[in-house]
Amino acid sequence: MPIYEYRCEACDAAFEEYLRASTDPAPPCPACGAESVERTYSPFGTKWRSPLVNWHRVGSSWGSKPPKKVF
Repeated sequence: MPIYEYRCEACDAAFEEYLRASTDPAPPCPACGAESVERTYSPFGTKWRSPLVNWHRVGSSWGSKPPKKVF
């Protein structure tokens, strides 16, 4: 289940809720009980790695040079 972040318009309290879907009605504010809450933007961090890159050959960062080939 996703975590949604809300801000109460009455008391300006911020809180999080686990909800089944984004179409569910917004929960009341846990601090003051007001029904007027607004869902806020909540960024999240990801580390996407393309499956088309041989990561074991690239190294730990993009800026590093590949090892020299020794024949």
